[in-house]
Amino acid sequence: MGVGMQQAVVKGLHHVTLVTSSAVINSRFYTEILGLRRVKLSVNQDDIFHRHLFYGDESGRTGTVVSFFEWPHLPGGVTGLGSPHHLAYGVKSLEALHRWFYWLRRSGLWVSGPHIIGERVSLYFRDPDGSLIELAHRAAEDLASGYVEEVFREEIEAPALSQDIGLGLMDHASPVATDLDVAARFAAKTLGVNMLGKVHSRHDPAAVLLLLGSEGKDYLRYIVKPSARIGYVGTGSIHHIAFAVGDEHEQLKVKRRLDSLGILNSGIIDRFWFKSLYFRDPFGNLFEVATDGPGYTVDEPAEKLGARLTLPPWLEPERGRIEETLRLRDEQNPTRWPPTYPPAPQLPESL
Repeated sequence: MGVGMQQAVVKGLHHVTLVTSSAVINSRFYTEILGLRRVKLSVNQDDIFHRHLFYGDESGRTGTVVSFFEWPHLPGGVTGLGSPHHLAYGVKSLEALHRWFYWLRRSGLWVSGPHIIGERVSLYFRDPDGSLIELAHRAAEDLASGYVEEVFREEIEAPALSQDIGLGLMDHASPVATDLDVAARFAAKTLGVNMLGKVHSRHDPAAVLLLLGSEGKDYLRYIVKPSARIGYVGTGSIHHIAFAVGDEHEQLKVKRRLDSLGILNSGIIDRFWFKSLYFRDPFGNLFEVATDGPGYTVDEPAEKLGARLTLPPWLEPERGRIEETLRLRDEQNPTRWPPTYPPAPQLPESL
């Protein structure tokens, strides 16, 4: 590779942001079906008349949050270069994954799996907009022993979503690339993350999974395929992948690296709940580096997170116009529950 082990600047995923066509359906799915908590309801600060919804664990801890821009007018997105493939949440045990399998199926979703890829046992499904979601358990068991098949053979008659199988930290996000060496070098030089391995894809013979991370844990997993085509972001797509840094000092280190390499970036932007720095990788994927704090409770008590539309102070003068625009759009954007779920692919990690 020619790239030595780097000192990690980022410490994992901060959040992943996707695109939805309906805030109502999106909220019901991610809270009622996936059991996450809506920890913030706001607007896209660069497009203030469209919602931005945040879901995570009870406190919105860094690394648990998935967020959505509501853009009902967009067509469906296409996965490819610049439009990442999927995101994954970690599941505590194989038994918990087994329960998720039956809970999701009984909730009307198409579920693909279990799939064994490297050290992970995974389930894949699509949300109402078509976003591909993975639930992954990093198994300590001998996966060649038939233990996975043995566990999943037992059918659960009345599965329930309960706190003991609740989703915690995101496991990884998977953008698309055409060159393994370029992806690994770029991640090392900008984020300080290291190549921890590569796995030949079981789902696509022409693709390799590049595992990148720090302290022995991968959280960025490129799907590398030389013939990958350009994608575009629409509903059901990942808009960007955000990495966490502890504070603005660490964030500035990333900015200095980007500037020294001549990589265009947004500069540091105050998002009120955290500060952000944006840039693209060589394959068009949009990355963000975000600070841990001050966090989602800076303007709402913990027990009321996500209950009402909150705005950063500089947008409060626009509240009336924002709320009226959202109300009018909702009237033109009918909702249907339960939704019709798109089928999950049988070979989920193929391009």
